[in-house]
Amino acid sequence: MDADAPTDRTDPNAPPLGAIADETRQGRIHRALRDMILTGALAPGTRLREAELSARFGSSRAPLREAIRRLESEGLVRADFWRGSRVAEYSPAELFDLYALRGLIEGYAATQVTAPLGREARADMARHLDTMAAAARAGDWLAVAKADTAWHREIMLAAGQPVLLRAWDGANGPLQMTFGQVAGAFYGCDDIHDRHHAVLDALDGPATQVEHTIRRHYLDTAERLLAAVTTRDPAGTTPPARANPERPATAAAPPTGGIP
Repeated sequence: MDADAPTDRTDPNAPPLGAIADETRQGRIHRALRDMILTGALAPGTRLREAELSARFGSSRAPLREAIRRLESEGLVRADFWRGSRVAEYSPAELFDLYALRGLIEGYAATQVTAPLGREARADMARHLDTMAAAARAGDWLAVAKADTAWHREIMLAAGQPVLLRAWDGANGPLQMTFGQVAGAFYGCDDIHDRHHAVLDALDGPATQVEHTIRRHYLDTAERLLAAVTTRDPAGTTPPARANPERPATAAAPPTGGIP
């Protein structure tokens, strides 16, 4: 494995380990807004009004703007010079492309894994799989999506390719947002076990087999998710249905008094 390869198995959106104790206000605002977007509390298309959000978070606009810029880099917010920042919306075609992209990147990355997955990686993958199954039984599909990302991230880390990992990470936000809101319509506990163990089995086989299996894994999820999105939202935007563009993004914000 490349000496410079990433080895951090934590959430890529979490603050650096050395910064947890004194996480910045911008980091806390980013985390709060990100959770609100992923859970659907801030619906796709919702305008992010700086004045109202600053008042809600008890913050100046500077850290809020930095948090919004981070969300934009994660694909969760789209900024327009004339219309301001809004929660990102994705068409079915865009979602399919993001799944296909992740499958292409991860499938290729898996062919670059030069040694069998280590004991630590396999233990972490088993733990993530248990978390997925428990969350699915509880109907918490956003938790399923986050644990799924962590499971697949082990493959990316094993490949030791930082450029591929950064590109792969770029698709996670929009896919978690959508999967977390509609997966209950097409995904079950048996799916979680069977489909992920098929990928694990393929990792021990020829490179062409593992690449094909991973790509098929993502495309199958994309086809199921798009069918659910199209059924739920015939207009072709990410669920829930597009919010009023002028609706202020305050409905699910933290209580007045600021963010700790």
